[in-house]
Amino acid sequence: MKALFFLACITFPAVGKTITLSPDSKEWFGIISGSSIAPGDEIILKAGTYSDPRRLEISHRGTPQKPITIRAAEGAKVIIKRPDAKQNTLNLAGCQHLVIRDLEITGGDSAIRIGEKDTHPAKFITLENLHIHHIGGVAVTANYPGEIYESLTFRHNHIHDTGGHGEAFYLGSNSKPDGSTNGYIFNSIIENNYIHDLKGGTVSQGDGIELKDGSYGNIIRDNVIHDTNYPGIIVYDTDGKAPNIIERNVIWNSGDHGIQAAADAIIRNNIIFDTKGEGIYCRNHQSAIVGNLTIIHNTILSGKSIRIVAPEKFSGTVIVANNALSVKPRIPANPAIIQSGNILGIKEAFPSPGSPCLNTADPAYLTKIDFNQSKRQSSRDAGAYKHSPKGNPGWAISKTFKATN
Repeated sequence: MKALFFLACITFPAVGKTITLSPDSKEWFGIISGSSIAPGDEIILKAGTYSDPRRLEISHRGTPQKPITIRAAEGAKVIIKRPDAKQNTLNLAGCQHLVIRDLEITGGDSAIRIGEKDTHPAKFITLENLHIHHIGGVAVTANYPGEIYESLTFRHNHIHDTGGHGEAFYLGSNSKPDGSTNGYIFNSIIENNYIHDLKGGTVSQGDGIELKDGSYGNIIRDNVIHDTNYPGIIVYDTDGKAPNIIERNVIWNSGDHGIQAAADAIIRNNIIFDTKGEGIYCRNHQSAIVGNLTIIHNTILSGKSIRIVAPEKFSGTVIVANNALSVKPRIPANPAIIQSGNILGIKEAFPSPGSPCLNTADPAYLTKIDFNQSKRQSSRDAGAYKHSPKGNPGWAISKTFKATN
């Protein structure tokens, strides 16, 4: 009896309501942008094109246990299309614990702009499996001056044909007009996105992924980035906080550098080729002073490989080790820079039998896994890949999402 009584007294959290909308219904705009959505609710959109000339602003706040989800119905092609570029397609204002997935987004200025509202910061937002294309500006921005963004996740999004400044992800901001603090993003993940063709039309810049000064503790991994006007990935510094990690990305055909990083970053297991600028480029940028960089086990097949422009005084040690490079890097002799185990003259990304990459890496700077997430174990192969006598056991580089474990 006691056990039965105990079970009867257990209370379970209420399940949120499910709201199904169609583009033909008059209420879809008001529901998505209204205040009736509660934690745990799920908005399911039926197939079709949702378009309205009004400003579409979403301010929903879920909880860790009850996130709010906006998604397409299973198997449905759902298009959110702004009819002009006078406004952003989606404005996420003060959203928290919100998931948006499986939608196609086009038209408008920025496709998605994220910011705070009424003192509520934007945090714990997930954008995944979105197809963002043919827009007037940046694809995804979290760049209001002075605002702080926590734990944003951008996963498996296909982004191409941007306009204006042209970034796929513009995260963090420059200083406020009065010169006060930057906005920044921290403890966030940008992973497994497919980003390309950010240099057509009126694009004046076109970075793939940009993390502004002061952004820290972020992970940029397993992204496929090609045909960008500016660097595929660019980071500044973290103001002494946790480093940003840039790993297992593949970048090619950049009109600038593959990866540009000033300070406070771990850059490992990336594959970069056919860049007009350097494969990896490090110089002072805004307030960021070169230093606290670990550049290891990258493969760079380009006419330029790694360049470090020495500041008057480095902000910390720079480690350049176990990279597989086509050509000699341009790295100054300086006590702040450690070079070891780097291999030159590489002509292929995956090392074939007899490659100079085999068993030449410095064991002091080995990564635990490689580009394919294969465990290196006792392998001492330089570059992004661990050699396999049967050939590349993982994803073959191509114009699509990277297949990951």
